[in-house]
Amino acid sequence: MKNDVFSVYSSEEVLQFTYDAAMQVANIEGCFIECGVAAGSQLAMLQCASIDSGTNKKVYGFDSYEGIPFATIEDDQQPGIGDKDLTKLGALETTGISSHSLENVLDNFKTFKVPTDNMEFVVGWFQDTVPTKAKEIDKIALLRLDGDLYTSTKVCLKHLLKKVSKGGMVIIDDWQLPGCRKAVLEHIPKNKIVEHLGIAYYIK
Repeated sequence: MKNDVFSVYSSEEVLQFTYDAAMQVANIEGCFIECGVAAGSQLAMLQCASIDSGTNKKVYGFDSYEGIPFATIEDDQQPGIGDKDLTKLGALETTGISSHSLENVLDNFKTFKVPTDNMEFVVGWFQDTVPTKAKEIDKIALLRLDGDLYTSTKVCLKHLLKKVSKGGMVIIDDWQLPGCRKAVLEHIPKNKIVEHLGIAYYIK
């Protein structure tokens, strides 16, 4: 693993877990996907595992590359801000939180010498991009969810969970946020979810 990969938004322990998880499922059929890239550190771990395992899996990074949109009625808070803006519930506009442009993310990959070969950066709000792009994706070995919000999590699970291969893994970064947790439990039985390092994961 590249030990010097930027750790914005992530602890070293969670970064290590993402890398180890990706290595664990490297021989499972399918690609690696992260929904919610931010500065790109977790996505970089998926790419490093793809390279280090010798599998050279396709790695997708879904993000608005503008930041987190507005929370919905299903969320208890606006992540990174606190109180929700009740005039903009569910609006697909940036709140400015976790805002990293694609150019910024690519610069981070260059700075830390993580190659972007065989990667695809999917730009746009999940509600717009995931349903369409999912039709092009056959199987998934690892799906990492880091969309913070109920709807952002739900749309990814609705279209991508069924593509996760048997033995593949789903990592839920925002398990502690009630909106995210609600969306997850609408798709995955609670007794199948393992909590770890403040996040959670599920092996299909």
